[in-house]
Amino acid sequence: MIQIDYREVSGVPYAEVVDASLKDQAIPIVVFYHGWTGSKDRVVTVGVELAKRGMRAILPDQLLHGDRGVRLIGGEIWEIVANNIKELPIIKEEMRQRGLLDEAKFGVSGLSMGGISTYALFNQYPDITAAASLMGNSDPARFAKWTISSIWMTGATQEQCDALEVEIEKNKAFLDAMALAKHPERINGRPLFLWHGTTDDKVPYELNKEFYETIKDEPYAKNVEWHETPGQGHIVPHQVFEDVADFFQKVFQ
Repeated sequence: MIQIDYREVSGVPYAEVVDASLKDQAIPIVVFYHGWTGSKDRVVTVGVELAKRGMRAILPDQLLHGDRGVRLIGGEIWEIVANNIKELPIIKEEMRQRGLLDEAKFGVSGLSMGGISTYALFNQYPDITAAASLMGNSDPARFAKWTISSIWMTGATQEQCDALEVEIEKNKAFLDAMALAKHPERINGRPLFLWHGTTDDKVPYELNKEFYETIKDEPYAKNVEWHETPGQGHIVPHQVFEDVADFFQKVFQ
């Protein structure tokens, strides 16, 4: 039977999804991050798929979301991604203190903003065993510039667009520090599952596919997998959640 528990550590609320018969064992862990305006409860489905395959899924509410929610105004995404980088070690240490951590079987994943966070976390932490980024982006500054002429800025004035461009340039060093695209060698042979829908209008398929094409023949990227769904927009089909769970199961076996 799959069990869902709600917990909190250092102000980070999270759902823990696990097979009840394995709940006290140090089984593989995958931390999965939801998307913009989402919450831990919105991604329980993928948590169940992971748990069905013998893993422990940890689903945090990200800053300003879920139980930590406030009214979002639209410019907070990079603060949230940076905060995920800060909070992942807290979550990992919680698992260690509870006697549930297998250091060699610790993965991260996420969709949309969570997929962007996954790239940033993989860039930051070499002790992450494997990762799966769904409709993510590995270059925050480049993605931020793309948004200026995207659906995200529908209704914005030229003055607002110009101001955003200035803000991006001002914060480029901060954004580049999170960019796996700037240091792809940090993949270092670790398994990485990438998925994108080809008609995504919120996080560009083209930029993500370009990143993969740039690295795919490099030795450090030998365990990087690219998956796409033709005609799929900014929604992850359930089959992809199953594929992600299968990926981690194979990596951790």
